[in-house]
Amino acid sequence: MARRAVILGEFLAPGAGVEPWIYTARAHRLPQLQPADAAEWIEDWAVVPPPSLLTRDAPPNNRLLESADRYGLFDSADAAEAIRTITAGLPEDGVPTLVLFHVWAPMFDDPGLADQLEAASGANAFWQFLGDPDLSHVVWHLDELRAEAPHITNVGFYRGWNLPQGTPEYLLFRGALKRFARWLRQPKN
Repeated sequence: MARRAVILGEFLAPGAGVEPWIYTARAHRLPQLQPADAAEWIEDWAVVPPPSLLTRDAPPNNRLLESADRYGLFDSADAAEAIRTITAGLPEDGVPTLVLFHVWAPMFDDPGLADQLEAASGANAFWQFLGDPDLSHVVWHLDELRAEAPHITNVGFYRGWNLPQGTPEYLLFRGALKRFARWLRQPKN
């Protein structure tokens, strides 16, 4: 996912890099992700080494595990808080921002999530949720949100991000950018 995000970021804003965040109970900005440093960044921040039965065989902790307590890595997730924090850090007048937001089913049980998406509806950002294609619960929740609050136009869910290895990347990116491009063409209030 990080590799695909940095390729997509390079396409949208060459040389700008990607500003990754990690969230559990709170959201934290991680070091910037650049295409040239993607392999090292992924090793440090996107991989949790598997545990070893023997301590002598255990791989060394990467930067993510070394920061597990600081980031609350194994705490429960609060997507609403992450959306609030990320929105607060976005420039109000600037280039539109595409936020790729990885989800899993349990996070959508929080009623505060819809409130935060509504609060962020006026921000200059599009929230492209990505997740497992089997997350019908997430798709249902976003469909309900669109039906109940049609003024929230800066939210989408793309199921194709986890397509099998070997799928041409342009298909992934085209699908992820489709709703964002449509949102950019809409007249803003």
